[in-house]
Amino acid sequence: MKEALYNIVDAIHHLQRERGCSAIFLASEGKLFSNDIRLQFTASDKSLDILSEGLERWSDLKTIKASNIHKIKDLLKKKNELIEQRGKITNQELSASQVIDFYTHQIICPLVQESIEIALFMEGSNPTLVSAFNAFLQWKERIGLERAIGARVFIGENLFNEELIQRLIFLLSEQMNYQNTFMVLANEKQKEPILDALNTTSCQQIDHYHSLFRHSPCSDELSVLTSETWFKLMTDKIDALQKIAPQLIDSLLDSEAETIEEPAALTSSVYANSALTKHALLIDSLQIFSNLPTNTFQTLMSHAQVREFQKGKLLFLEGEQANRLYIILKGWIKIFKGTAAGDEAILLMLSSGDSIMETAAYLNLTYPLSAQVVEDATLLSIPAPVVREQVKKNNNLAVNLLSSMCYRSQNLIREIEVARLKSVDERLGWFLLKLALENGRSSKFIQLPYEKSLIASYLNMKRETFSRALQRLKKKNFKIENDVIIMPSRTALCEFCDHILAENCKLHGTDDCPNPQSLIDDEIKTA
Repeated sequence: MKEALYNIVDAIHHLQRERGCSAIFLASEGKLFSNDIRLQFTASDKSLDILSEGLERWSDLKTIKASNIHKIKDLLKKKNELIEQRGKITNQELSASQVIDFYTHQIICPLVQESIEIALFMEGSNPTLVSAFNAFLQWKERIGLERAIGARVFIGENLFNEELIQRLIFLLSEQMNYQNTFMVLANEKQKEPILDALNTTSCQQIDHYHSLFRHSPCSDELSVLTSETWFKLMTDKIDALQKIAPQLIDSLLDSEAETIEEPAALTSSVYANSALTKHALLIDSLQIFSNLPTNTFQTLMSHAQVREFQKGKLLFLEGEQANRLYIILKGWIKIFKGTAAGDEAILLMLSSGDSIMETAAYLNLTYPLSAQVVEDATLLSIPAPVVREQVKKNNNLAVNLLSSMCYRSQNLIREIEVARLKSVDERLGWFLLKLALENGRSSKFIQLPYEKSLIASYLNMKRETFSRALQRLKKKNFKIENDVIIMPSRTALCEFCDHILAENCKLHGTDDCPNPQSLIDDEIKTA
């Protein structure tokens, strides 16, 4: 599994650099990095090819769970889309912000999530050190985003663009939170090389510029700084961290992970009890508490509790009232949709620093999903009414919560569109095609992932309606054997394709696509 992590992290690194080169190329209207960007395309492709070759070997050896193999394969299928994006980049048909969003949300962040899930389930891995590794990858990703966005700041009049400056400052806050989280969770073997990497001339210069961004964004020093110089400084820092990544991966199997000692200096009255004080360094670093006034933070901590949960413990079930906000200090929590038969679909894997289903707590709702402890966990628990009251009084807390909520809700938007805008047969066909694409169209067999009653509920229809829709598929030469759907051909469901599913189909945009008109019709329906 370590080989897989090496390769995934290397691919992430190259894609982060490609994102930065593309951003500066587009922001400069093609005047900068025209050669660098092509060289980086080649380097990224090489890293993705190595990852792709490894997948077959890891699949045969069963060193990685089949679900992880499928997810990574699905991400690698986006290479065709990546090639299309590159063409638009070189032709300057996209904006820098569009390109940054594409690389970040479509490829890099999903690969980061997969690397963490693989690390967590690696035999013998230490959950605390995996959490530290997670904080490291998230920290490095924010630095990569700063490189991409910051390079735009030093082109033309962008230095005086308030929106860009504020976005940079927010990224600096996120970086500090993840860096602090890493330092709290990591052992000495993990910390030492990080501290050495940060003690370089480039990092010291960057720290100086960060101070100017916060306090004197219109200073002469910033006005003469070029985007090329900024890019080089940031790249030196990111490359130094990347060199440490293999050591961090090797350390995940350290069975003698050091426990986090209680910080003697942090016995402030801000923390209501010794349990909170023990985790003060990590709590201080959490993004949700970033930039809060002291009185707001004190109020939250005065009502907070630190609670321990053993592996396998159900934290809450779907439908329960969300009366507390949970934030993970240690361990891993899975968010899943369960069935009466005990089947489940894991939707999220959350670890140190993550809040759990904060939307329900903030809006005084019941939990829409269930949560279970995957590894022994320590959670910070705050009564939901206290959180809601403080949100009314403090804009920073509201922004922090809303940022987290918006990110988590993005993936649900597509599901809502399917449920509301498609007919019964279209919903079923769409769902089955989605399953087929997730399996790479490698077979005419589609395994239903959970009970038909749950699928019917997911597709917003009654069980009887779902059964009749299946019978109509039989008339189209589909075979249904218990929980397996057998298609008459691999393209038999293409009539149900839309712009959502097309993103993951290798036939989309090629001469082999059997139903390109469906995408046009779908766009008309949703216009």
